[in-house]
Amino acid sequence: MSFFLDVVLPLPLKETFTYVITPAEAEVLQPGMRVVVPFGKRKMYTAIVFKVHQAAPKAYQPKQIDSIIDSSSVISSVQLSFLAWIASYYQAPLGLVFRTALPSVMLLESETEIIIHEWERLLPTLSKNAIKLLQQVQPNSTVSLSQVQQLIGVKNPFPVLNELVESNYAVLKEEVYAQYRPKTQTEVVLHPRLKNDDALKQLLESLASKPKQHKTLLTFLQQKDTVVFSAFSKLETVSPSSLKTLIKQEVLVKQARVVDRLPAKTTPDNPLLPLSPPQEKAKTSIENHWKTKNITLLHGVTGSGKTEVYMQLIANQLRLGKQVLFLVPEISLTTQLMQRLFTFFGQQLVVYHSKYSPQERAETWGKINESRADAKLVLGARSAVLLPFQRLGLIIVDESHETSYKQYDAAPRYHARDAAMVLAHMHQAKVVLGTATPSVESYQHASTGKYGLVSLTERFQDAQMPEIHFVDLAEAYRKKQMKGHLAQSLAQAIEKTLLAKKQVLLFQNRRGYASFVECSQCAHVPQCPSCDVSLTYHQVSNELRCHYCGYMEQYAAACVACGTVSPQTHGLGTQQLEEEIQQLFPSASVARMDLDTTRKKHAHQKLISAFAQRQIDILIGTQMVTKGLDFEHVTLVGVLSVDNFLHFPDFRAHERAFQVLTQVAGRAGRLGDKSKVLIQTFLPSHPVLKFVQEYDYTSFFEQQIEQREQFAYPPFRRIIRIELRHKNMSSLIDAGNWLKHGLQERFSSVLGPVPPLVARQRNYYILHTLIKLPLDASQSAAKSRLSALLHSFAQVGAFKQVKVSVDVDPQ
Repeated sequence: MSFFLDVVLPLPLKETFTYVITPAEAEVLQPGMRVVVPFGKRKMYTAIVFKVHQAAPKAYQPKQIDSIIDSSSVISSVQLSFLAWIASYYQAPLGLVFRTALPSVMLLESETEIIIHEWERLLPTLSKNAIKLLQQVQPNSTVSLSQVQQLIGVKNPFPVLNELVESNYAVLKEEVYAQYRPKTQTEVVLHPRLKNDDALKQLLESLASKPKQHKTLLTFLQQKDTVVFSAFSKLETVSPSSLKTLIKQEVLVKQARVVDRLPAKTTPDNPLLPLSPPQEKAKTSIENHWKTKNITLLHGVTGSGKTEVYMQLIANQLRLGKQVLFLVPEISLTTQLMQRLFTFFGQQLVVYHSKYSPQERAETWGKINESRADAKLVLGARSAVLLPFQRLGLIIVDESHETSYKQYDAAPRYHARDAAMVLAHMHQAKVVLGTATPSVESYQHASTGKYGLVSLTERFQDAQMPEIHFVDLAEAYRKKQMKGHLAQSLAQAIEKTLLAKKQVLLFQNRRGYASFVECSQCAHVPQCPSCDVSLTYHQVSNELRCHYCGYMEQYAAACVACGTVSPQTHGLGTQQLEEEIQQLFPSASVARMDLDTTRKKHAHQKLISAFAQRQIDILIGTQMVTKGLDFEHVTLVGVLSVDNFLHFPDFRAHERAFQVLTQVAGRAGRLGDKSKVLIQTFLPSHPVLKFVQEYDYTSFFEQQIEQREQFAYPPFRRIIRIELRHKNMSSLIDAGNWLKHGLQERFSSVLGPVPPLVARQRNYYILHTLIKLPLDASQSAAKSRLSALLHSFAQVGAFKQVKVSVDVDPQ
């Protein structure tokens, strides 16, 4: 009787692939284990076991697996189902979902190796590179593909390798290597034979005539903690040569020990602080809602103490032995939260996000999969929802309105907030969505009873919300009351704040120095050669950069079109604002927080810590500074421009404007100090700004929900966006029209195809088409129809080069 194995390969394949296995292997293999399988002509891949069965594939002859890696599953059955759901719901290749979920070091990679035979003479027909390689490599030795590239200095060595194989000088060997290596620490211990006091005393007496060895050994015996070789050898009282001799004579022994890459907490966790009456009421209300609903929306104003409520809920779950996932939208938020959570839950806390190394992420994955006591509470960004939880009891989605929870760039384009709710359902766990500015969809679900709704309407310890004022830029320019890009009223407010020894936060949502550079004579604007955008000027590096494809070129003072040496910069970026602020307030310490200043691993932490410790007086930032950060001494927030949010062509534009402005305003006055927010705008009477000024989310929601229903947008419809890309605009239009015709035959509401704001990126022209699905329609049936249509589209010869991507629930 034959047995077969369905596996998920870490490739952009939508389906599983089947291999034949022996009855003995069928008994051992379990879903979630890793196996090495051949795929293609010469490649080996790590694959995840999905199913063991006895149905042979009809379309192809199955191969045998190469080897079994794990003795037990690295992915639980619940996690397998969850990842399969992501692939199905978000229309993503199953293989890419698993590749995204697993740390890269857990996926073995195939590496071509070359074994050189012994040879007596060189054939005259051999190429120069082949002869060069044979002369540099010892017979019967093995070299990797990368080593061959270095030895003969060519980028593509395969022609040379094929030549040597055909001439019987070498053979190619496919090997699969595990990239993951646990971190080890070399330690020094006393030889077991010297554990006896008499033996040790006798040894010390014998070393009396060798003072350096005697001193080194005494220093070792005085160490209270683990003796790490590298640190011990550098001590003043340790002679390196004597240490070497003691090890050679087996007095001391070197040994390697596996250690965690992430430092463990050695001090006891602090007890939680008591909640205020409103916080205690909110906590009780959440727990009451959980009796009938698994999801609760905690709508608390900025500074109301939502984190303290979270921590009480976390503590209850940890006492029950459950795991807790604490999701945040940005890596920058993990810094402050990690410090707070470490105080109370440090012995059970792990952190997971992309700034940690692959080795660190693999170790965290392993701890969670084993449900270890030191990994019960997981703090992480979007990707943490893909971790292999075993006993999940609670998921907290902080700042749940944030669009950062949505994966934009590449498949799988999942939304971590929505995926978290599905994951919680699979584990029968509870969910808290916390925010001061809920998404319209979340608040609608809470208002209609689908979610529980709990409100915190007052700030902690009765601190007052900051006063919000608008600065009319049209009037300021007319009256010549501008200092650079700052209105006089904002500049004066900054000066007063600095004199009061308080801190200032300035928000400008555009990095770089200037949006673009224009010649004052011929009006030439440098453009990206690959995208339909102008290049952004970065003064620090003196470069012009494209923020879409990464293209860079050196900034030239002379216009490349006419040679005029008088370029003008337009648009305000954070670099230019930083320069202006330093000129206006030379005695103040000014720092900038944007993508350019936070690329390194600990850059977020250093900036936030410096600002929290008042080493920085004025912090300038992009949207990074609006997201849940807690700065105690900020009493003034300045918003340089808000009009671009209000004018953005998107049905969510006003919602995002309200959220961003309310969130950035909430960074001020968190200790109860009287605080102020100044927002510069050409539209001070805009209705959305009035809602912001009055902190009136309910009225704003009622206006938005009415418009959404009128124009059939979420939450009254589900949206799927299809993106087509091609290097030829004419071919792309033909493809877009073909697809539109097919969609209109299958769906009642289709919009497009239309180009996005930036219609060409990385040399590809782009078209977007939207499908609106009624809520009562079968989502799975609709996606099946769409999948079948896209399969037919891919079979059309003229559209072979058209790239297609599907984005379910685009943000």
